Amino acid sequence: MKKYEFEYCGINSNTDLHLVVGHVSLPIAPTISESAVSVPTKYGNEYYGTSWESKVISIPCTMPAVDYATYVQTLQNLSNVLINLDDDPGTEYPLTFGFNPDVTYYGHFTQIPTPDFMSETVTDVQFSLEFTMSDPRGFLPKQTIALDGSLDNKITPDGNAPTEPIISIIPKRAIYYFGYALNGGQVAIGTDDADELADPTPKYETLVSDPMNTMANWSADAANISTITDNGTIKAQGTLTTTAQSIIVKVKSGTQRDFGPTYAGWGGPIQRYTKGPTASLASYRVEGFIKHQKFTGTHNGRAMGRAGYLPLDPNGQTIARLEIEDYGASGCAPRLYIQIQKPGGKFSGSSMHSFCASYGSVALRNNNKNKTVKLSYKKTETVKTKKKGKNGKTTVISQKKKVTKTETVKNYENTDVFSNFYGKLWLEKNGDDWSWGVTRYNEKTHLPYKDKKYAYSASGKWHDSKGTFSDLTLGGMGIIAMKHQITEDALSPVILYHDVFLAFTNMKIMKVNSVEETKPQVIANANDEIIVNTEDQQVTVNGAVSGFQASTDWPKLNGGRVNELMFAGDIADADIQMQLTPKIK
Repeated sequence: MKKYEFEYCGINSNTDLHLVVGHVSLPIAPTISESAVSVPTKYGNEYYGTSWESKVISIPCTMPAVDYATYVQTLQNLSNVLINLDDDPGTEYPLTFGFNPDVTYYGHFTQIPTPDFMSETVTDVQFSLEFTMSDPRGFLPKQTIALDGSLDNKITPDGNAPTEPIISIIPKRAIYYFGYALNGGQVAIGTDDADELADPTPKYETLVSDPMNTMANWSADAANISTITDNGTIKAQGTLTTTAQSIIVKVKSGTQRDFGPTYAGWGGPIQRYTKGPTASLASYRVEGFIKHQKFTGTHNGRAMGRAGYLPLDPNGQTIARLEIEDYGASGCAPRLYIQIQKPGGKFSGSSMHSFCASYGSVALRNNNKNKTVKLSYKKTETVKTKKKGKNGKTTVISQKKKVTKTETVKNYENTDVFSNFYGKLWLEKNGDDWSWGVTRYNEKTHLPYKDKKYAYSASGKWHDSKGTFSDLTLGGMGIIAMKHQITEDALSPVILYHDVFLAFTNMKIMKVNSVEETKPQVIANANDEIIVNTEDQQVTVNGAVSGFQASTDWPKLNGGRVNELMFAGDIADADIQMQLTPKIK
């Protein structure tokens, strides 16, 4: 990114939006609101403090346009990027500037004015965007710091503003209590009055924990994926890539993703994990996060995509799927499938058992009125005309001409919880006992939604009394990200639309041990991951909110200063890491 450019949600102002950015004057401070009260007969008033509110950045932009067609298309591109109608309340997006690329601001646009033409003779226009940050701090690159549970740790974060640490603790044994002190504050979780209890055998042993931020652990070679099957016929093509947090389908251009050449059925990338587990598992638990997002609009709503995790047996054959798939015709609501099958099947008939084939919560479904969409396209046809010669003889002349045709299709524009879903899917086999679950997460906080307007979770159990699927041994994992051709793809010229956004992150494969349930006073077992998130003021164990809530004032770190942190509890030899996002005022 060059000096006089900005990036919003990873989209560049110059290369993607064709804007020329002027001098951006960053504000020194947020909006200031003083609290003071006048007191009769007093010389002066009573000052009760200052409120620091939002911060606004004004971005002057020039949009060169060689003609009106370019002008209109560029405006449309800006609308697609800057206007986000599907956002959850409170959603804010990242903005960085080329003159200070290490600082990220999170906010939302509060002014997108009508452009002004620079003169009567050109189509170049100027306008200023206003970007408002409810959190006025700038975010620096994340820091990861290893901590020692037996020492007084001294930490000096970057930046100059307070920041909220996220501390990850993986103990070596079951623990009943732990805590830490930081800058005069403290965190205390659990109770230490059961130290004499025997350490229970852990139920879960994590064998694979992959953040899915690199393709180095995945393979698309035919030798690795040729045995992978799914519901119906699928074709491996296209390209996956990674961000700092996830695996996604690579951008082709604009809102188009690289699902490969136009294909009449389901086509797109298929990959197989190559780093584990090292031994086959008879009892296991698999987890993974999926993002499946559709976009509104006449053609966007008709787009069809599917994304899923495919557990494999030791021979690389599919034995289960945890998958969100657009179901039925274009524009119909997608469904979640959690199913198991005999190796190599296609999830049909008696060789398959379905735990979930759901549209999710009825309250979150929206079956809009069907709309008729007319699609125009060019077709070459033979046109015959009659011509009379000088001798009075009539001849027929055949010419091939391109004519405009119209085709009518339906846009259902039906939605449900999986139309814009980010969350965790899991499946567990413990002997002949199966269990499964799904939870929708807030993508910003990476925690389950609390607001009933967006929250969704479901789970279930099933005992395989006949032992039909006892031999479904886990040997690996695959992922699938595909689109299905719709009428717009097959027209000439093609009608472009916003492809479904698909992403994967945080995959785990665990061995399930047959042990008695741990005693309730144990807050975490060996190799469990405890996360103390002071930003969200929540403690989780293996991603689930802990039943032992913290007694704490959630102390923060001071940027640019030495901070002392001391741990308590049986975690002296635990693996402890602190993640923080340094901030500037």
